[in-house]
This record gives sequence, structure tokens and C-alpha cells, in this order.
Amino acid sequence: MYEKFDLFTFLIGLPLAIVIIGIVFLINRKIGKKKRWFDERYNRIHEKARSYSWIATTIAILVVWMIVIIMEGPGLTFFLLTGLWVVHMLSYTIGAFVANQDN
Repeated sequence: MYEKFDLFTFLIGLPLAIVIIGIVFLINRKIGKKKRWFDERYNRIHEKARSYSWIATTIAILVVWMIVIIMEGPGLTFFLLTGLWVVHMLSYTIGAFVANQDN
């Protein structure tokens, strides 16, 4: 299955893709600023969307966490999900701290 996988091509293509994504992002940002896409309304909508997304992710992690502990017991998957939960909650704590400092 992986006989024809060329690691050199992969290692060249990955940074190239990152550079192309960066260029597209910068062009989009420049056009958006000229057309005033990124105003206060835009920021409020995306803050609310990120909030809903964070809540949905929290619920999904908890549900999968319970399923894994019931089906498999405390194995590798459980500890990976626990690590994901810790990172998820730490990112929220750090974000809340930074947002609180701005106010």
C-alpha cells in the first residue's frame, strides 16, 4: 500500500502547502480590510460562533469519554481523551484569563 510513498515529495509539499495557505490568508485579509469585512459585527458573530463550537466540542468529548471508559476501560484511548480534555480546558482557562485582562 505504501510502496510508492515518496517521503521527499511529502516533505517538500508540506511546507509548500503551508506557504500557499499563508499567502491566501494574507491576500484574503488585505481584501477584507479594504471592503470592511472585519468590523465589530463580524467579530461579535465569530465570538458567539466560537463559543457555541467550544460548548459542542466539550459535550462531544465528554460523551466519547464516557463511551470509551464503558466499552474499553482505562486504556490508551481513555488517557488520550483525558489529555485532550485537559488541553481543551486549559485553552479555555488561558483564553478567559487573557480576555479578562483586556477588560
